[in-house]
Amino acid sequence: MRRPRPSPRQITQAEEAMLWLRWLEPEDARLVWARADGMAWKPICWQFGISRATANRRWQYGLAVIVWRLNGKRVPTRRSKAFVVSKAAPRHDDGGQG
Repeated sequence: MRRPRPSPRQITQAEEAMLWLRWLEPEDARLVWARADGMAWKPICWQFGISRATANRRWQYGLAVIVWRLNGKRVPTRRSKAFVVSKAAPRHDDGGQG
């Protein structure tokens, strides 16, 4: 079964999202794009020669860099990747209901 053709709006959104990949290192951009394209983790790990955990960390970091940049912030170069990811993660405020 073939996928339906994308609408002009979907094409525009995809083109915009691809521009975001410029903010990443080429290897990380390829990994993020592979996941966005629906590639499973196992083929990604084989293609990049990395473990599943490493692939997931690099994917999370790539998305975090994009979030930072979309929010108009510079990604700190003197901080760890874990710091960048943690600061880009959504905050779960339960409103004091604990």
